[in-house]
Amino acid sequence: MKIIYKENKGGFIKPCPCSPGRLGCDYYIIAPGTGCPFNCSYCFLNFYSKSKDIILYSNTDKMYREFVAFIDNKKNKPLRFGTGEFIDSLAVKELDSVNLELAKIIKQRPNIVIEFKTKSSNIDTFLKIPAQDNIILSWSLNPQWIINEEEKGTASLEERLYAAKEIVAHGYSIALHLDPIFMTENTLDDYLELVDKTFSIIPAKSVKWLSMGGFRYVEDLKLAILENNNGKKWFLGEEYIKCEDGKFRYPKFLRLKFYNRIGEKIKQKGAIKTYLCMEGAQLWKDISWGDYSVLTNLHPLEIGKSYGSITGY
Repeated sequence: MKIIYKENKGGFIKPCPCSPGRLGCDYYIIAPGTGCPFNCSYCFLNFYSKSKDIILYSNTDKMYREFVAFIDNKKNKPLRFGTGEFIDSLAVKELDSVNLELAKIIKQRPNIVIEFKTKSSNIDTFLKIPAQDNIILSWSLNPQWIINEEEKGTASLEERLYAAKEIVAHGYSIALHLDPIFMTENTLDDYLELVDKTFSIIPAKSVKWLSMGGFRYVEDLKLAILENNNGKKWFLGEEYIKCEDGKFRYPKFLRLKFYNRIGEKIKQKGAIKTYLCMEGAQLWKDISWGDYSVLTNLHPLEIGKSYGSITGY
């Protein structure tokens, strides 16, 4: 795998591609490139990206101009952005200068929040500058045995958690993502233990938001996973239901069981803004620990909206 610089002839700022009929979280993506040095078996990049190399866009000046024009056009509206959709935000050193420039752009714009999402422990760049309230570093988490089997090349669970602890000590806030959650007969206790371990290291008050999402896939991703793993993968042997957005998900009763048990465990740790990724309002109505209005209250200045007409299964 190598890094290739290439001009991006399209746009750099996109709304988060939430599935039709699902509850969105008013999130925008900044795309400095595509690809990843890690080898997560379940990642959508397995079918989305035609190249196994990392593509970094060479015309970042255009990206910065587009970003500034976009946020200035919103006239002080609170907005959340993230750079970790098509590439790990911190995994390659070549992104350090991009990350620092984005942080500089929003330093005097408190209504703008940027999330840098990673499965690495590469935090040195952000430790070299003063912490900003509107910079959020975030980590995707899974039990260690799943990291070993399905997230090859990534930092260990402890490395991620202690990196997060160090970032918090420097003055930043963080976000956490339990996504994907693999929901099998024997994994629920692993995720409950993951929550305990996480908050034995990280103070709950430092977590700005936490998302949960069950493993889901489109047919092209399933085919890519099977092709990359000699035609079999343990988590593809579970029962999945094809939903109206075309994605295959665990049955609703199983998702509710996991979300409720894990969410209740999280709430025991503190008042953490917790939400579900790419789930519909019908499922949210059966959540025991909160309500989906949190989706529009992830930024303290944002005004809530009604999602009552969205009924996704």
